[in-house]
Amino acid sequence: MRLDQCAVALEELATKGPMKPEALRGLDNLEDYVKQEDLTVINGLKEMPPKTGVREVPDPSNYRTGWLLSEEMCKQFLEQCMKAKQVVHKTQVDRKIPLSIEMLLQEIDIFKGLVMMGYPGYHGLAEYEPIRVLLEDQQDFDPRTTDWLDLGKTTMWVVSKELLAPKLFSDYFGKNEKSKFVVKLQSQGSGAPQREPAIDQDTHKQMLAYYHRKQEEMKTIEADNNDQHMSSAWADSGALKS
Repeated sequence: MRLDQCAVALEELATKGPMKPEALRGLDNLEDYVKQEDLTVINGLKEMPPKTGVREVPDPSNYRTGWLLSEEMCKQFLEQCMKAKQVVHKTQVDRKIPLSIEMLLQEIDIFKGLVMMGYPGYHGLAEYEPIRVLLEDQQDFDPRTTDWLDLGKTTMWVVSKELLAPKLFSDYFGKNEKSKFVVKLQSQGSGAPQREPAIDQDTHKQMLAYYHRKQEEMKTIEADNNDQHMSSAWADSGALKS
């Protein structure tokens, strides 16, 4: 989670520049506020970090200054963001690349090095800058609001079966390596997790559309089901006799 947040924060910094003080975020035409002697804006301008970078790109949301470093430096930032996101992406499972704490720490160290290259000693970045907060470990994750699970109090559930230690996975499902299972983690004593839907959302929409179309066809058929054709010559059962 921390590495993914670092990647997003560095990407924002590379494309939109450092973040403005809270009092100035979302505001445009700051000179008008100063002329009106708006104390909130005036105090916010005093908290503005020193200007850094060689380019200026306006931020549509006015949350960031738009002061950017050189194109080469920003390109390095964005390339590292892509690499970090790939490290924690779910496709790593299909590639059979295991994730380790060492890999995560290595990526975070690279982030620190790049930020120090672009902003030595965090010059130009305020204390509230997201990437700085993350790299300096100022943000603490609250276990009550995040999905942390205690290793000693967690069990795995597969096809409504709870896998209990010290049994192996193969003790439950054999050694067929071609089988693929969806595994869910649950705290002990919390019961079985919510089951996966039998069909995905897209298939469900297609089925609803199909049955709605069939229902409309049946309504049309019922509307046309009358006896007006009985007065036609071809429907006269005594035509041959006549």
